[in-house]
Amino acid sequence: MRLFARGKPAPVPELRKVSRTRVDSLATMLMPSGDRIGRLFDISTDGARFITETPPATGVSAILDWELYEAYCKVIWVKPGMCGVQFDRPIPAKVIEDLAAAAPAGPRLVHNADGGEAGTPAAPQRFVC
Repeated sequence: MRLFARGKPAPVPELRKVSRTRVDSLATMLMPSGDRIGRLFDISTDGARFITETPPATGVSAILDWELYEAYCKVIWVKPGMCGVQFDRPIPAKVIEDLAAAAPAGPRLVHNADGGEAGTPAAPQRFVC
């Protein structure tokens, strides 16, 4: 008998119907209460993740506008610094392909403080007191 044994939690089912494509594109969420400037983090034909300093509340309707397209949407979840939107109508797959080609996410660049080459790990340093 294992009284305090931890059981494995049941896996959470995936709620998305369509896979998302990772992008990095400037975008604006247009709302009557004021526009929010931010970035598209990922997108699918049904929705997107929008990164912004002050995301709108859940349930707010807006127009998500980026360089190649604009779509009516509704905020369906909010976390600090980001929100998820669901498009009123699915957007064409061609729009996502064009956006992925124009604004790919790519690897995140990390620059060393000493001006060394990015991507090469520095040797570990020991701090002696």
